[in-house]
Amino acid sequence: MNILHMIFTIEKGGAETYLFNILDNIDKNINFFVICDHEGGNHKKLKEKCKNIDIIKMKSPFDFKAARNIASYCKANNINIIQTHFLRENYIAVLSKIFNPKIKIIWTAHLIAENNKKIKFFNRLFSKFVNKIICVSHAVKKSLEREGISSEKIKVIYNGVDTDRYKPIENCPLKEELGLNENILVLTTVSRFNKEKGHSFLIEGIKELKNYMKDFKLLLVGSGEEEKFIKQKVENCGLEEFVLFLGYREDIIDILSITDIYLSPSKSEAISFSILEALSCEKVVVATEVGGVPEILEKGNIGILIPYGEPKKFAEAIIYLYENNHIYEMKKSNSRKVVLDHFSLDKMIKETLNLYKELLINKGLN
Repeated sequence: MNILHMIFTIEKGGAETYLFNILDNIDKNINFFVICDHEGGNHKKLKEKCKNIDIIKMKSPFDFKAARNIASYCKANNINIIQTHFLRENYIAVLSKIFNPKIKIIWTAHLIAENNKKIKFFNRLFSKFVNKIICVSHAVKKSLEREGISSEKIKVIYNGVDTDRYKPIENCPLKEELGLNENILVLTTVSRFNKEKGHSFLIEGIKELKNYMKDFKLLLVGSGEEEKFIKQKVENCGLEEFVLFLGYREDIIDILSITDIYLSPSKSEAISFSILEALSCEKVVVATEVGGVPEILEKGNIGILIPYGEPKKFAEAIIYLYENNHIYEMKKSNSRKVVLDHFSLDKMIKETLNLYKELLINKGLN
């Protein structure tokens, strides 16, 4: 079985994490190919995971030249399924069927988008020629159904976390390395710095929290276009001693190991790898009630949901967990089990492999 993944570029987001998980863990009898428009910041990591990588320029969602090139590439490499990761690639893959009608297409919907009427129209039109749409949460599924896309085309497969990697560890020296007091309350957020991730709201919540307690530190892990603005906001709010900017890090498991409460302040979230990774490391979560996030927390008593944009309730949730240790410990004890039962990488891989086989069964290729 030969599967082609189409993604515009490889950076450091959820779609890339999803793709790496597929490449690392699915059936070794499957040959994977990846096509990008250009090399992104994480392209080197992609090369470590896949030997069949090519660059095909994709100038727009309606790039017929790119579609013809994709069709030729699929014929030359005997590709059975194209799995796309965003709209541009999905449209081009569908257009490639003009030149290669037998190809199967899976559109992977990673985001909840607020599309205009034009995009909604083309989504409905192009979805008719897609064999299946993977949605990473029921919230994503509902957003596509609201656009008029048939529910029969859609299959929800939750993102999965490698629970063998993301697990509790003890006696991590990182707290000492960061100069943190042993008894300080450690709050952590891991995400790129853009408006949708809600860092500005998070800082407002921390400013409110400072009115009630002083012995805490917020660790901000990641980089992005909003980082400079957030640093300035921290300074303007007089929070420099409470917030530590760690930049992009590879030692996420170590950071989570010293975390007491994981914070997810997103304005929009289809599903959150970072929340799942924190839970897998046996952490309690305070998260905004947006997108697919409630689908995680409703699986067990593992955290607190708060409304986006209400900093006082953000602070109150943290204080409640801090002051009620028996509730905190109970939620903490539930967190990893929720991931093992509902959001494990093994479960995601099994469901994705079954979908590949389902699409090819009529062709006798599985």
